[in-house]
Amino acid sequence: MKVYKSIADNEVMKHFKTIMGRSLMNHASNTCGIEETLAVASVLCPEVVEVKGYVFISEFYNGNIDNLEEQYNHNKKDIEMFVNSWSLADFFLQSSDESVHKDEIIEEFGKVIKYFWQLRMKELFPDKKIVVELGDEIMGERGLTITVYQES
Repeated sequence: MKVYKSIADNEVMKHFKTIMGRSLMNHASNTCGIEETLAVASVLCPEVVEVKGYVFISEFYNGNIDNLEEQYNHNKKDIEMFVNSWSLADFFLQSSDESVHKDEIIEEFGKVIKYFWQLRMKELFPDKKIVVELGDEIMGERGLTITVYQES
């Protein structure tokens, strides 16, 4: 038998406040309803828009491309990085618990988001060189941040 591990490491569960299953998949089935699972699917595989050759996660884009081009002197990478930058801890503002203060859990979440966003970008734009980057305080965001941009 050959085992192909999940992108999410079950070991992260040792940092959970309450464990509700023997694995992450089992924990999810015991704690997330179908509505939450569908919402998470949209985070893992987000809606993406292409505007004037720029690629944006649509949740972050507010239609202000002309202002952004002026502000960033038409620098495509900076514009995309600015719009697509997202502090991972801020994702949980409404449902915040102590897990957002555990680096191991936030880092595992970042690794998972990066993996799925890379797949999404490759699926939508197979001929573009799109980078999904994790880093600290990218474009002024707080803490571990994810962003997406096209490589020149």
